[in-house]
Amino acid sequence: MSWIQLPSSKSKTVASKTKKLVIRPARRADRGAILAMSKEIWGGTDYLHLVWDRWFADPNGGLLTITLDGKPVGASKITLLAPGEVWFEGLRLHPRLHGRGLTKQINRYSFQVAAKHHPRSIRYSTGAGNAASRHLGETRGFWLIARAQWMWGKARKRGGLNARPAQLRELPAVFRFITASDCYKATGGIYGLGWSFPELTQTRVRDLITKKRVLRYPKQGRLTAVAIYDIGLIDDDVCLGFVDGPDSQIGALARDVLRIAGERGDDDASAMLPDGRHADLAFKAGFNMVEPAPAVVYELGARGFSGSGESFEETMWRALYSREENIADALTDLLAGSVSRELAEQNVRDFVTRHLLPGTQKDAYGKLEILTTKLRTYELRNIARATFEHFMTEYGMVGEFVRFGKTAVSFMYCGKKIASMRVNSRSFDLTLGPGAGPCFPRGFNPPVDSVRLDERHFHPGTKMYESVTLRISKEEHRPSAELAIDMLMRRVVGNDA
Repeated sequence: MSWIQLPSSKSKTVASKTKKLVIRPARRADRGAILAMSKEIWGGTDYLHLVWDRWFADPNGGLLTITLDGKPVGASKITLLAPGEVWFEGLRLHPRLHGRGLTKQINRYSFQVAAKHHPRSIRYSTGAGNAASRHLGETRGFWLIARAQWMWGKARKRGGLNARPAQLRELPAVFRFITASDCYKATGGIYGLGWSFPELTQTRVRDLITKKRVLRYPKQGRLTAVAIYDIGLIDDDVCLGFVDGPDSQIGALARDVLRIAGERGDDDASAMLPDGRHADLAFKAGFNMVEPAPAVVYELGARGFSGSGESFEETMWRALYSREENIADALTDLLAGSVSRELAEQNVRDFVTRHLLPGTQKDAYGKLEILTTKLRTYELRNIARATFEHFMTEYGMVGEFVRFGKTAVSFMYCGKKIASMRVNSRSFDLTLGPGAGPCFPRGFNPPVDSVRLDERHFHPGTKMYESVTLRISKEEHRPSAELAIDMLMRRVVGNDA
């Protein structure tokens, strides 16, 4: 994970014309000014007054104050939910200062504070309609990992529980159930605790079982449903953050949580559950005091992506380009089936390719048509087009990954040329490598007009070459070209390409 490097100091000073913005650790004396400012946010419904004292006393993470000419005008909280698990929250700035780019400066300093905790993850949540917060995160390298619904229900004052608290001896079975559940997958392994989303690790589940906040259903026999609730970090409410099982059992467990809130003497309880089935069933079970508020959760960096020199966006664009035709077909079926009249399928597909997909293949075919007219025979043009299509449809090498010239087309990876096709009148040369490492064995000699292994890029240790040029002129040469392309691209993008 890469970090935004800032000068090491106790505060960050930002020049703003004649005014001076300073970001520093919060002080006790900041409280009055910050809480007065918060009354002007969200129509006076900001919760900052409920958590300021707790945040100030929290030894884990950091509470920051933003001052302008010495006056507190904003705040930001970095919370350590567990070792290495950093949570951003509470970013506030006086409404009169919005639109000046100051939140970017605050965010940079927050990263510096977070980096001191050696984070494995950095996350934050916001309302789905908070366009400014979402844009800020997306431009800072955060990616959406979960959509949830925040809802409230009236506490149930009567009746017993359908489930019972899980016991520590049941931890292995409970944790297996949780990690295999749709609810767990929908949130990427986190659960809602108000507007915070801690990780559902085995250590945390153990702690929740110890606190009797994990419900298992039925009370005896094989485990078929689980619910997890916790006590909110803002106003100490009971919050249902995880539930899964058959529909009827999800409803029963949601009502149990409302009953637990009633036993505590609370008037209501909250839930923060994945958008869709889980939230809908909780709503039907009684979490329906008001319409649910949609929330989104962001995480720094893309999950499951390890550095190969290629960015996550480049990998995704290649995947999209290689499956553009399949995606167009799926979207055509989806849209055509969603209208109340019969539409011509090709009209719908044309709409999809004009407005919803990049359309890179159409552009590539046009440039390829011009390039291949230099080949004399129709058969040879088809072979060259098929070779190009193999790069395009199997590996997504189109769009920004190709560069057309007058007599050649180059294929790019991480900004470097890794292959090219150069056309002559009676044949074309397919050059693969160098730059991907050793790909081709010393005896590589597929049936084509000629094979030229580049001696400048021979690896004595592996006895393999980084680069080869094949001259192709007949239809029977095409499988050899595709084989060689596969050997290169497996090395470039991995065996799962």
